[in-house]
Amino acid sequence: MKKFLLTGFALVSMASQAQTWVPQATKLPTSFAPREIAIVNANVVWTTVSDGRPLSQGGGTYPKTFTKTIDGGTTWTPGNITGAPAAALVGDIAAFDANTAWVVTAPSDGGTVGNGVYKTANGGTSWTKQNVFSASSFGNIVYFWDANIGITAGDPVGGKFEIFRTTNGGTAWSAVVTAPSPSSSTEYGLTGVRYAIGDNLWFGTTKGRIVRTQDKGLTWNIYFSPALDFGSGDATAGTVGSSASMAFKDSNNGLLITVDGEVTGQTPTVSLYPTTDGGQTWSPNPIIPNGPMYYGDITYVKGTPNTYVSTGNTTADATKTGSSYSTDGGLNWIAIDNGQQRGTVQFLNSTTGWCGDFADAAQTKGIFKFSGDLALATNENAVKSTLKVFPNPAVDVVNVSSKEDIKAVSIMDLSGKRVKAVQTKGEVNVSSLTKGTYILQVLYTNGSVENTKLIKK
Repeated sequence: MKKFLLTGFALVSMASQAQTWVPQATKLPTSFAPREIAIVNANVVWTTVSDGRPLSQGGGTYPKTFTKTIDGGTTWTPGNITGAPAAALVGDIAAFDANTAWVVTAPSDGGTVGNGVYKTANGGTSWTKQNVFSASSFGNIVYFWDANIGITAGDPVGGKFEIFRTTNGGTAWSAVVTAPSPSSSTEYGLTGVRYAIGDNLWFGTTKGRIVRTQDKGLTWNIYFSPALDFGSGDATAGTVGSSASMAFKDSNNGLLITVDGEVTGQTPTVSLYPTTDGGQTWSPNPIIPNGPMYYGDITYVKGTPNTYVSTGNTTADATKTGSSYSTDGGLNWIAIDNGQQRGTVQFLNSTTGWCGDFADAAQTKGIFKFSGDLALATNENAVKSTLKVFPNPAVDVVNVSSKEDIKAVSIMDLSGKRVKAVQTKGEVNVSSLTKGTYILQVLYTNGSVENTKLIKK
């Protein structure tokens, strides 16, 4: 009898640790998806929207639309962001409660009438513009620490990034005098590319730099990072196909995923860097993660010692994507799922989180809610990776195999610089490499990557 009870308890424990995503219907038009997610609490969540249809069908824009839930996602209610001009693109969103939220807009045509911050105080029924940006700027992010203190930031004007701060909910905004300067005329911010925790907020630029405040927007600094670009694909700078995502668990410790060469016909290089000083410096040697890590987005799971979630929405094949988690700061990763679109991701705590998806005509999905408890999750299974690299050490040829379907293989030096990339499902010639230790990275067709060490004799 005791053995039966213990076995039953073990089964319950294992079941309680299962991690998965449950589809929820955002009630948005087909192919619309959450762009930015603002979680207020376990019941109240707001999102802005992106139109995932092809450009030829009028997609590729950020409609003046939002969707919101006040019951944990059981029901979602979409609405329109009224008052914004036709040329306005709706990007980032911040929310305080079920009634109060702010969005930032920017001009879609390079014009001068699309910039602004819009606030609702009645649950999204109506929105009021708060004049902030210069006509020649481009609004990128907005964030509020409470009902009164918030910031918004846009592209540089007059030799400085446009950063504004409010202490009264946006009724009045003041320019931040400590806003840093761009390194060139081609450095600017990006829509929604920011991360906040505690009094801190970071946002990324097209030159791979990180702009940071540690005191709710009063003062700012700018840091270099290993990223080439946080996502603009600037051809003149040679960063087409480059992007980056960052997440922090506190004011000092965080992770940065960099992606380079993600364009049709090329094998992207994905690297994961840790920081212990809030992004001011990053380890010169990237982490060599074990297990499937996705590189579409990354977030820290609040309330856990060191758990992060990664999601995949690769541009090369958006149907072959997924998500995974790490409980040890990025060293080992466990797949939650694969083969389905997993977009922008945010977690309130270890049991409550959402990630983006596309709405369908049947109105059965559009966003996914997490089901499970990442506080109970472990990385015990991460060591069961099926990736095999042999011989290792290698002289001329190395063979790569896995239970997962391999799409391509990259080899990087210990600084993260790619020295070889091949489209292959098995054999890689390494005879041209100098003797030493390398990182061998496998890109699977499901959109994830997995790394291991390779020694060249």
